[in-house]
Amino acid sequence: MTKSLRYFGINVMFLLFLLTYIPQWVAAGPLLLSTEGYASGQLSKVSRDTNVTRAYVGEVSLGHESMTFISLGNQPPNLVSNPWEFCFEKDRYEELENLIGNDIVLEFKTPKKNSLLSCSAVNELVNVYPVIQNQPLEQKHLIGSIYTMDREISQGVEFGRITNLIKNKSTNRSYFMTIQVGTGGSKFRHFFIDDHDLYDFAVTVLKSAVLVKVHYSDRLAYFTNFYGFGSRSVVSEIEVVD
Repeated sequence: MTKSLRYFGINVMFLLFLLTYIPQWVAAGPLLLSTEGYASGQLSKVSRDTNVTRAYVGEVSLGHESMTFISLGNQPPNLVSNPWEFCFEKDRYEELENLIGNDIVLEFKTPKKNSLLSCSAVNELVNVYPVIQNQPLEQKHLIGSIYTMDREISQGVEFGRITNLIKNKSTNRSYFMTIQVGTGGSKFRHFFIDDHDLYDFAVTVLKSAVLVKVHYSDRLAYFTNFYGFGSRSVVSEIEVVD
């Protein structure tokens, strides 16, 4: 009996450790354990913590001329923030330093490799390249599908610039999108995307940093979903603004 209680106590302590260590955005969405995505904005900082972790970390100011982060719409907590932080390997430092002050696109993923676990940021850099301004797009408008059966409570259109896209690669595949509302500033709005083709189109649009109209449907869930939300804004179409 004593032995069983001792094992029970160890398991409880281990569970408490996990709840403390796991980032809040993972705990809020139990299936957000493996993701990949994109972030777009101005590379504002790269640094190395030489005192404790010796980790390499970068910061991006999302969108255009943004400072703080006024967040609208539902998403797992702390999934996107501004400035947006990422971890990277030592051999990428010079490349990133040369891009300071430029508008860039970052490809990222989670979880991080073991060599980057000391870094405080959640996301690991996969690739980086400058935004190509005025890049001609073969397609400028795509109407997608909404697959949820949740009741629609309103519709709307939001104008702005796509700054973040995240694909949840776990069993319950889902897509998240954040836009900077308007042509600049600190107001950001979060959306869900149901349609894979619409997500791919959003990636193309993000890489060009163009302005868009996002058509969406606000849906009220009959039951609270696994992210803890009773409602969400789901994208139905994306239209590039010339």
